[in-house]
Amino acid sequence: MFPLNKRIFVSTLVLVQPEEREALIAQGTGIEIFAEGPEWQDFNNGINYTKEYLRNHKGPRSLHAPFFDLNLASEYSSIRELTLKILQHTIESAPELECEYVVIHPHNYSSHMFNRARASQRVKEALDLLARKAQQAGVKLAVENVGYGPTQLYDSQEFVSLIYEIDGIVALLDVGHAYLNGWDIPRVIGQLGERLVALHLHDNRGQADEHLPLGMGKINFQPVWDALSRSPAKPALVLEYYQVPLPEVLTGINYLQRIFGKGEKRQCP
Repeated sequence: MFPLNKRIFVSTLVLVQPEEREALIAQGTGIEIFAEGPEWQDFNNGINYTKEYLRNHKGPRSLHAPFFDLNLASEYSSIRELTLKILQHTIESAPELECEYVVIHPHNYSSHMFNRARASQRVKEALDLLARKAQQAGVKLAVENVGYGPTQLYDSQEFVSLIYEIDGIVALLDVGHAYLNGWDIPRVIGQLGERLVALHLHDNRGQADEHLPLGMGKINFQPVWDALSRSPAKPALVLEYYQVPLPEVLTGINYLQRIFGKGEKRQCP
């Protein structure tokens, strides 16, 4: 396998307490800034708050754009326009936070009463605009696979096609979301090739998007590791846990460092 120990990130989705953030910052772990929550209700306040707690951080960074209550695929133009405005602002802010890529959701197909093809086309038009904005800002625009069952706007093959269709975007493959939708994850990794910039890593039991630590659900990660070993890409590996104690996060980091630093094959912790 290839060395990836310097490409391991942790999402601030899991880092609730200041001391938890400080523990990860001290060891130089990559940080994916989750731009949601009370601090981000005023976006400029969120930026200043983040810059302050990351002032001693020396590792790589990425930025996850807001997505709650937003929808690029919405039937309502006012919602689409607000979503686009917020995403553009997020992309423009990424260089100030020293982030190398920005993660966005293409959002969900909200109801069967709406036209799915038109919703998909609206998203593609928005992504084209946002990709140009990211190019101007000097950051990568990473599109994440989202949705579950009937709310999934793009299935696995549509998602891969989307990444190649829109010039200037790359893929973030969320393994937990892909598992819930029955995707052939190793196949998708192979198809995305060098367009794969990152993976969100978390586990679940196949019924809900639980964001559990690796090994606490039903996902078999070994085929994922094997597919990454064959891939020409060197994606960031982002632990995107939720409400998980810091020791569990550190266990996940150490596990990924062993796997991708020394080429060992081991079961999830």
